[in-house]
Amino acid sequence: MVLYQKIFITEVIPTLKLLLLFLPIFLFSANEALLELEEPTDVDDNISLIDNIDINDTNDTVETQESFLSSVEYGEMLYANPRGISCSKCHGEMGKGGQKIAKYYDKEKNPKILKGVDIREYSLEDLSASLKNQYRENGRRKRHKIMPIYYLIDDEVEAIYNYLQHNNEKEKKG
Repeated sequence: MVLYQKIFITEVIPTLKLLLLFLPIFLFSANEALLELEEPTDVDDNISLIDNIDINDTNDTVETQESFLSSVEYGEMLYANPRGISCSKCHGEMGKGGQKIAKYYDKEKNPKILKGVDIREYSLEDLSASLKNQYRENGRRKRHKIMPIYYLIDDEVEAIYNYLQHNNEKEKKG
């Protein structure tokens, strides 16, 4: 019985989630295809459209006028869930730092508290290095012993940076 539960949890549930994710897209596409079939088309219109297509055009990018999310909103989402431990666990809700990470004792058995640092004033370069788990010491980048490594692309790092800058500016204004 346990084997069947394991298979169900590891294979069936993710497949169902994936199907539920793409079902609205499929239904919308099917509806659009049906609408196109119902509309009468003129053969001459289709030929003129084909004449206007540049066969040698290799530009595969699609430009949109608006994004679904702004860079700041995307950065806020990534800050809360960056494919690993949330940034806010150590650096607070808006990057101010001060969050307790761990309590430890030094060699003289004095209690010490390790707290997250304020990252609002980091440059984009420093933030990117931090997310790759590197920091500067004497001009050289070194591995940080506590900060986890985040495998984010440049656009994601920039979105987090924009979110932090937006919060910093908002706090300075009042």
